[in-house]
Amino acid sequence: MQNVNPVVLDRLSFSWPSGGTVFDGLSTTFSRGTTGLIGPNGSGKSTLLRLIAGELKPTAGSILASSQPSYLAQNVVLHTGKTVAELMGIEKTLAALGRVLEATSADLEHDMEIIGDAWDLPERSAAILQGYLNTTVDPEFLGRDIATLSGGETMAVALAGVELRGSGIMLLDEPTNNLDRSARHRLYGVLERSPGTVLVTTHDQTLLRLVDSLAELRPVNVRALRAEKMDLVRFGDWQSREESMGHDRESAQRRLSDARRKLATEKRQRREAETKIARRSKQGQKAAGSMPKILANTLKNKAEQTAAKSRGIMKDSEASAAAEFNAARDSLPVEFRIGIDLPETRVPAGRTVVEIPVAEIGRGTLLEFGEQCADDGVVHVRGPERIALTGGNGVGKSTLLGQLAARAGVPVGFLRQRLDAGDADGWVGLNEDLSMLENLRGAAPSVPPEALREQLAAFHFRGSRVDEPVSRLSGGERFRVALAQILLASPAPQLLLLDEPTNSLDMPTVEQLLSALESFGGAMIVASHDEDFLAALATDREWEMLRAATLPGGQRSAGQAL
Repeated sequence: MQNVNPVVLDRLSFSWPSGGTVFDGLSTTFSRGTTGLIGPNGSGKSTLLRLIAGELKPTAGSILASSQPSYLAQNVVLHTGKTVAELMGIEKTLAALGRVLEATSADLEHDMEIIGDAWDLPERSAAILQGYLNTTVDPEFLGRDIATLSGGETMAVALAGVELRGSGIMLLDEPTNNLDRSARHRLYGVLERSPGTVLVTTHDQTLLRLVDSLAELRPVNVRALRAEKMDLVRFGDWQSREESMGHDRESAQRRLSDARRKLATEKRQRREAETKIARRSKQGQKAAGSMPKILANTLKNKAEQTAAKSRGIMKDSEASAAAEFNAARDSLPVEFRIGIDLPETRVPAGRTVVEIPVAEIGRGTLLEFGEQCADDGVVHVRGPERIALTGGNGVGKSTLLGQLAARAGVPVGFLRQRLDAGDADGWVGLNEDLSMLENLRGAAPSVPPEALREQLAAFHFRGSRVDEPVSRLSGGERFRVALAQILLASPAPQLLLLDEPTNSLDMPTVEQLLSALESFGGAMIVASHDEDFLAALATDREWEMLRAATLPGGQRSAGQAL
């Protein structure tokens, strides 16, 4: 079948005005179907989409698109000054529709031209939004400010706008960032049914398995990409090629991932077993009061012996898994690691780091093991606990992290979803106009610049690169700068809050994040939809947040109908 929605790149070149070549003589064609654009962080994937979308102008060469692309930017969650309708790109049509229906149009012919056949736009918009948000959405929701939504809801709104506009060419930059499981599956279905040309950058392995073709960007030096280094292949061919290459680096990474997953499983099973032992002991103590003392003591001794044997077996299994993990980590290439020492982050076991009354958790219900997560009505975090925070979009996970940050009794490091945006509590995100070194100096002003340069080298930023402005960095590179800014801050954080930390990260950068977190000795709470990452992190506890039906004062959570 002839492709009616091609995107053709002809000898495309692009350099930043301040210097640094990104592409040089790049030529290829993206045809009907979904193409996954892959490559390491910083290889120019987002820049290429911005060029095709028309946000950037080529230095040389040309881009031919058969229709106006519909573009989803990676930083869409930063558009907090817009309404839902504006982010979806339908505000002008809705305004014209309102003027016509209310008989207030000053130029009826012009408004009718804007509306076209979109008379049911409010209802269709609400229906598509409902599919992504997995809750009832009234047409009035279109007037909601984006600033009131969670990161996942914001991404869902933007995707709903792309789907609604129905362009023959869709450009999606990390579209599954922040999305919960139901929203991701909605997107997967949309892409599988799309009749046009879709170009998507993603580190979502499930999404990559659904694409028709893959295009790989490979750097030939620090910042430059050339045409002969870009391959466009069918996914099946890609799989065969990857299997045949068998690179030592990929093998080492798979070995580490498997070892980390095995160690996490052993730790989780030990925690679950300890929970069962504690519950049985509590039940036994209650039952002991109604039986002869000699029988109670016999049963108690037997239970203790069984528990000790179980603990011994689990300890041996965990030690074996830990040895495999350490060996796998030692075989990993150095660029996959972030080796830092963070002694000042350590917190003694049992020390209360933060607590919050259940009554003050304003947006959702917090559960642990299916029961309310509280001790005498208060949620506690003690010692170097690692806690996974799960739940659907809009239930209040980010809000809870903000509350915990405000109530903490120790220095806090908070890695937010929106890395570049400040907020009302005084936190300042990455400054786009400053270099990565200057951003780090803002977090640790008492540390000499030479020492900060050495520390940035551990995060794989060396030489003159540390003087590059943040605006030139890829999403994954910005993440590493933000992580350095938080972990290397003065005073050192002893409570680390991570809100969807693996967004925009390729697999090597995820490994770098995990290696950096290994040296963190404080308490950690991680909100994430990335089940593989949470398993690899080997958390000690899991909190599940459920949507509250109605919030104090009659308010509703962002994803609910107004």
